[in-house]
Parts: sequence; structure tokens; C-alpha cells
Amino acid sequence: MIDLSYLKEISGNDQEFIKEMLALYIQTTAAEAANLKDLLAKEDFEAIGHLAHKIKAPIQMLGAGELFEIVRSLEIYGKERSHLEEMPQMIQRISTLVEESVIEINSIIKTL
Repeated sequence: MIDLSYLKEISGNDQEFIKEMLALYIQTTAAEAANLKDLLAKEDFEAIGHLAHKIKAPIQMLGAGELFEIVRSLEIYGKERSHLEEMPQMIQRISTLVEESVIEINSIIKTL
């Protein structure tokens, strides 16, 4: 799920930098993604769009393709208040993929 090619490229394969970026993802992005469910319960679609925008770049840096594509769509849908019926399953899929990414990242960190 995670492709570290981009992080390796921009850091010159600096293992400490990569480790920091991965830890930062877990501390911030993964934690913030959990807020999507709360925003959905409040039907705060604009906030969903803004939060999706905020977490999109760190997800892209990790090379998490499927997760990035869903978050990018959610950003657009939230800002446009469109495809509202799709949001619950999109947010559930994001939650699942974030959980899986954290497990994978923790495993990667141990090998660095």
C-alpha cells in the first residue's frame, strides 16, 4: 500500500528523514482522518472537504494511491456538496485504509 519512492527521492534516501515523515503521518494525518466520521455525523460537508484537502498531500507523499484517490474525490464532493450518498462508504474505506497504512508504516519504521 505504501510506496516510499517519493520520500526516498526528495530525501536522498535519508532514513531518519523518512522515519520522521512516517511518524508524523501517524501522529497527525492518521489522527485527523478519524475526524471525518464525526464531521459526517454532523453533516458538515464543507469541513469534510477542507479536512480531506489537508490530509491529501501527506497521503500522496506516502504513495498510497487508492487512499489518495478516495481522499481527493472526497475533497471535491465535500466542497461541492455533491455525491453525499457516497460519503459514508468513502469515509469508511478511508478509515480502513488509514488503519492498514499505519500498520504497514509501523512495520516499515522497524526496518529503517
